[in-house]
Amino acid sequence: MASGGAEFAFTNAFVQLVVGSIYAIFLWAAPDARTPPKLTFAQVLAVAPLGLWAAMAHAGAVYAMTAGAVSFGQIVKAGEPVFAVVVGFVFYSQKVSLAKILCLIPVIGGIAIASAKELDFTMMSLLAASTANVASAFRGSENKKVMATIGSAIGSVGNAYALTTIWATVLLFPVIFISGEFSKFDQWLAIWKADGTKGSVGNFRYNIIMSGLTFYLYNEVSTMALKSLSGVSHSVANTAKRAVVIVGSAIAFGEDMGFAKSLGCSIAIGGTFLYAVADDIPKMLGMTKGKTA
Repeated sequence: MASGGAEFAFTNAFVQLVVGSIYAIFLWAAPDARTPPKLTFAQVLAVAPLGLWAAMAHAGAVYAMTAGAVSFGQIVKAGEPVFAVVVGFVFYSQKVSLAKILCLIPVIGGIAIASAKELDFTMMSLLAASTANVASAFRGSENKKVMATIGSAIGSVGNAYALTTIWATVLLFPVIFISGEFSKFDQWLAIWKADGTKGSVGNFRYNIIMSGLTFYLYNEVSTMALKSLSGVSHSVANTAKRAVVIVGSAIAFGEDMGFAKSLGCSIAIGGTFLYAVADDIPKMLGMTKGKTA
């Protein structure tokens, strides 16, 4: 098939999570690899909401990349701090400084500029990426809640992410039926089996497996890094990653960045960076003044 399986966004997302779940279970089963968590059934259920948000975040992001240009989906994803502020304030009583709120203006403006003349713009891509952003915001807050309440029983950040992935896999499975993709599962399976044979499109099977594994490893390492790095350092690193992904995906898929998209992308990424360091700028200036005085 010419699309190479891109029309099976939820099936692909599910299989990617299955790969991550298998890897997580393997670590628990392998000798001296990772000590499995010791949880009661009630504690296992307590991780379910975190898994739900993780499933929505992953499925939304994958769908956004197939519904429009990959670079456009990444640009919208770069606006994740906007959603994090709203979700944190409304649902978790988290306050944000005025400096950070002002930094959201270039983030939103940059996305608007990048989208204005986007030939590959689709409303579904925008909605899917925005849904992923909302889910990511809830996932971050729920992760803190879970670790604060049953973190000692879970045992490690790695175990927490493993449990989250397994729950996300289970909860995403029904979406394959709801979306109607399961009725065309024979077509997806044909693409999977045809991978590498004459006339097949790309390296579908290899890409699905490797994207699932690297997705799991990236998110696990990112979660672990958050314990060692300050929130600012982690956000700056995440911002740098987003810029590389946007430009890299445009090059890899032959998508035209154009002046408007390049400008909007730069403004949005710049606004996200400022958001990350906004509260530290006055402190840095204060330290500078203190040294010169």
